[in-house]
Amino acid sequence: MIEMVVILLVIAMIAAFVVPQIINYMRKYRLGVASRNVATALQRARFLATSNNKRAGVFIPGAQRLDIEEYDPLGKAMPEVKGTIHLPEGIMISSDAPKQIMFDGRGVVTPLPKASQTIRINGTNGYFMVVTVSATGQVTISDARHEKDA
Repeated sequence: MIEMVVILLVIAMIAAFVVPQIINYMRKYRLGVASRNVATALQRARFLATSNNKRAGVFIPGAQRLDIEEYDPLGKAMPEVKGTIHLPEGIMISSDAPKQIMFDGRGVVTPLPKASQTIRINGTNGYFMVVTVSATGQVTISDARHEKDA
């Protein structure tokens, strides 16, 4: 009987150390998935722009949604939504992110920014990732970082 109690106690102690690590890993994983989805949306908008020789881009109407849009060359019609990305619960786009990033038919960000555009994706417990779009249209993703390390 005592052996059984000792075994259960050891299992409980191991679980006390392992469970928080697993939860932390899952939070970082969800943040990474959301950041890759944002980067993919930007790359898809750039692909639409270059393949159709039209302006296309990403519009960020809220903290948890992105719309991939293709624009009328004459500017008379409303943008055509080609796709929507919804971020997971608890993952949000920073309020200081640009509301719209557009690409021209060459895949270059238009209007040409003075610096690379950045979209900060905030996760839970202070972790975040940054998706960067250079003026030439290249999209990169940073590693997950914590607020206290930034």
